[in-house]
Order: sequence, then C-alpha cells, then structure tokens
Amino acid sequence: MLDDNRLPQAVLARASVPSRRDYGENVDAISPELVLVDPGLAWAIRCESSSTLFRVAFVCTGNRFRSALAAAAFRSVAAHLPVEVDSYGTLEIGSARPLPEAVAMAAAFGLELSGHVAKSLGTTDLSQRSLVIGFEPQHITAAVDMAAARAECAFLLRELNDLLEQVDVAPNHDPIERAIQTIARANLHRQRDPRRWLGREIGDPMGLEQSEQRAIGQAVCGGAIKAAKELFGRVR
Repeated sequence: MLDDNRLPQAVLARASVPSRRDYGENVDAISPELVLVDPGLAWAIRCESSSTLFRVAFVCTGNRFRSALAAAAFRSVAAHLPVEVDSYGTLEIGSARPLPEAVAMAAAFGLELSGHVAKSLGTTDLSQRSLVIGFEPQHITAAVDMAAARAECAFLLRELNDLLEQVDVAPNHDPIERAIQTIARANLHRQRDPRRWLGREIGDPMGLEQSEQRAIGQAVCGGAIKAAKELFGRVR
C-alpha cells in the first residue's frame, strides 16, 4: 500500500541523496523532479545503469516468441537512441531458434527475427536494467528472484501500458530522462493497486491455434511499440 508520508519524506530525502562526486564525474546530476517523486528509484536507475544508456530486458518462458518479438518491436522504435534491448526466457532450453509463427509475425511488422537465439535467465544479471518487462506474473517473479531485477523497475507489458495512460508523462525533452522519470511515476502510481496484475497477462502461445498465436503476437508487438513511444516520446 502507498505510504501517505512518502512524498514529504521524499522531499526531505533530497538532502541525503548521494552527490555527483560520490559516483564520479561521468554521472549526470539527477532531475530534482524525480528525486521528489521517488528518490530511491531515481538513484537506483541513474547509478546502476549507465547515465547515457537505457537498458531494457523482456522476459517470457522460452524466449522463442513473446519476449523475442517484444524486444525486436521495442528496439525498432528506439533504434536511434542510446537504448539496449535484450530478451530472456525463464526456462533453460539451449540455443533454440524462435518459433516459426514468431518469425512470421515479426515479418508482418517489418521486423527481423530469424537470427534470434534463445537465452535463459539462469546466467543473467538484470540488476542494472533500467526496465524489465514480462507477460505473466511468473516472469516478473523469476526476473527478480533469479536475475536480481529491481522490482520497482519490473512490469507486465499490459500493466506498464495501462500505467502510462494513467500517469502524467514526464515533461523532459531528453528521451532517456523522460523514460526514467516516467517509470518512476508509474511505479509510484501502481502501489495504490495491489491487484494490478489481474487480467493483464499475455498468455503463452505454445499449443494454441494459429489465430490465437497471431493475436498474441499482435498484442506483444503492438504493446511493445506503444510502450516505447510513450516512454521516449517522438524520436527520429
């Protein structure tokens, strides 16, 4: 539940936030607005991620359909930004290739997925990711428990897009700062809804009819593109 005293404490926390000197001369000063909204998340993202690189990880079960598609779609929007996008599966399935249906769906969106090789969370450290996105609650749980992702930066795809419609997008002309500040606002806002994951899953396509797989692929690609555009704003 949201602590009613949080914002006043956040204002006071500005006095105890580490200085630029503490993290070296290559770390940019954090936005006062983000310190006000969520100082802990602000510094976690700024100091554990590169000040010039926004790192995103998508997580599904096998890394052969949902997360691979979403990563390709998100990457296509942020292609000209300092954004790094990876994808992983919660299962260890070796160097498997994407499902044929995923390759076909990628092509329909103008994306290339044929060279993708599945990767597992088992040997991955997500602690320095600026944003982690899953499709079912177990993906978020695994990202946090297995790969040290920060819970405050981890969202279901549909959850994130719903939140981005509810919060005021940070008015920052720098797309990376805008994304960092907007994620902080989304995280703060979602604490008011303990059932935030209900009805927001995008299910596993394995074993489903082709039409159902197609619908999942469209939801994944469309959702990832929408999230990237909302986070970064108009990009060249």
